[in-house]
Amino acid sequence: MKKFITLLLLLSISFNISKAQILNDTNVRHQIQAGLEKMYSYDFKESTEIFQKIRARYPSHPVSYTLMALQTELQYFPLKDYPAQQKVYLNYLIQSRTLAEAMLDKDEDDIEANFFELATLGYIAAYDADNQEFMKAVGVAKKAYSYLKKGLEWTEKQPEFLFSSGIYNYYRVEYPETHALIKPFMFFFADGNKKLGLQQLDLATRKTIFVKNEATFYAGYVYMKYEGTPAKALHYNSMLIEKFPDNLLYQMQRAEILTALNKFEEADDYVAKLQKQKGIMFQCAASIFKGIQLERQHKDDQAEAYLLKGVKMPYDERFTKDYHALAYLSLAKIERRKGNQDKAKEYVKKCLKIAEYKSTTAEAKAFLK
Repeated sequence: MKKFITLLLLLSISFNISKAQILNDTNVRHQIQAGLEKMYSYDFKESTEIFQKIRARYPSHPVSYTLMALQTELQYFPLKDYPAQQKVYLNYLIQSRTLAEAMLDKDEDDIEANFFELATLGYIAAYDADNQEFMKAVGVAKKAYSYLKKGLEWTEKQPEFLFSSGIYNYYRVEYPETHALIKPFMFFFADGNKKLGLQQLDLATRKTIFVKNEATFYAGYVYMKYEGTPAKALHYNSMLIEKFPDNLLYQMQRAEILTALNKFEEADDYVAKLQKQKGIMFQCAASIFKGIQLERQHKDDQAEAYLLKGVKMPYDERFTKDYHALAYLSLAKIERRKGNQDKAKEYVKKCLKIAEYKSTTAEAKAFLK
């Protein structure tokens, strides 16, 4: 259930700017776009200055606080490793929600106010889940769902809702298929449509301003994780890498995709960049991708060293858990080539225990047969 909540909350990473003053202020729209481009390029000084100008112009509007929350999460990613910045992040979200609720008090059908209430509730629930406060996260997510349903109805009115609607439509169908335990809870949620969800995500990469980067990242994520089409995922990732070559999350995704496509020489460039990072998440990913590459080339001794190093590092629930599963599958192949069938099966079982990628689980199950 915790994972479904997290995936449901992906809808929170969008910026619906509708009928209120922000939409009608072309200058501010351009400022937000410029600020986001600076932010995703890790130019946090410039993005902060832009967001502060927006706050000065609209001091009673939640947009600047939501933007600063997003920046804090990106600047100190993964946020759970920075306790002091978690408090800063949460304070931004609380301020954003307070202002959104003031707007809702004036007009409960204000599309813009509904979005910011949805966004802040989503981020707060994800924050609670990351801090192991799962019951609190469930309670906040329930509040967010009513705003999500409104967003599903407003896609035609506001293209920025394409991202949240696409995520919901896809995962509403896909997640119960791959997580049988949550099926009994699904009758609480509106129906979804995977095909429509993919179409909406694609449209969001082309027709939105505020959610363009998030929609592009998660389009690649979905095609990699559930659709099993890394070539399609590479298309979306290329859009991000060309514009934001220094973004670590985009680099990590590219290393994964290129490794899946057996484009090892290209992947090595990104693995090398990840290896230079201090963060455990990126070090873990780099070790595992390098190990997988070496295993596929049957350089088993070298591969095993990298893979074992990778799985000894803690994984991140959202981003690197499946990398551990991939590592265990590669270790199983190495053990099978050594003739150690029992050890190989042990690794495969570890893989299946945590794997969510459809291609990974299918290969692991076939391995056991």
